Amino acid sequence: MWNKNWDNIFTETDWGKYPCEELIRFVARNFFGSPKREEVKILEIGCGTGGNLWFLTREGFDVTGIDGSSVGVEKAEKRLTKNGLSASLHVGDVMELPWDADLFDCVIDNECIYSNTFADSLKIINEVKRVLKPGGLFYSKTFMTGTSGDGMGDKLEGEKNTYTKLHGGALRTNYGVVRFTEEAEIDSLYGVFNIESIDFVNRSDKNRANEIKEWIIICRKTAIMDGA
Repeated sequence: MWNKNWDNIFTETDWGKYPCEELIRFVARNFFGSPKREEVKILEIGCGTGGNLWFLTREGFDVTGIDGSSVGVEKAEKRLTKNGLSASLHVGDVMELPWDADLFDCVIDNECIYSNTFADSLKIINEVKRVLKPGGLFYSKTFMTGTSGDGMGDKLEGEKNTYTKLHGGALRTNYGVVRFTEEAEIDSLYGVFNIESIDFVNRSDKNRANEIKEWIIICRKTAIMDGA
């Protein structure tokens, strides 16, 4: 469930301007060799202020983004326009993606799904599966259990690693729902896909006061799974 505080965050901070190294590597490995990049359709859910969109459009892909924050989307549009770039941007709910089935070659989740309950995350992932073409790839970067802040908040009843509010740690305390994923949950969350790889990134922050742990999960929608 998207939280209104994201509008405040995008208004008050100038962040999210550049893609992370892991996403660049994923895109390079899978799509830089495409003979016609302009025909490769990439959707980012939770695109925020458009740092990843900026990178993807610069590289010549057909790019679409969606976010619940009108502030974030407006900032993304302004930045792309200023740089002579364009993408199809939408303000909307990632649990109900406004596109036809089997449309995109790739969907990117760069710390979007984690800010939803487990039940809502399943809905989002099923929507991602629906809009992906058979053979399409899903990149998901999501916070792991053990990240500073896990265990320091108000737990959501009925879910092990989900908090309605954090009281400390590496993440902001006013995001709304925060869900950390443990390894045993990955198959339950992403099992509608063929999970091709599970990697992780661990780093410290603020002179090692916090530890940030993130899963990098790469999945593929197969024709067999979807009855094609």
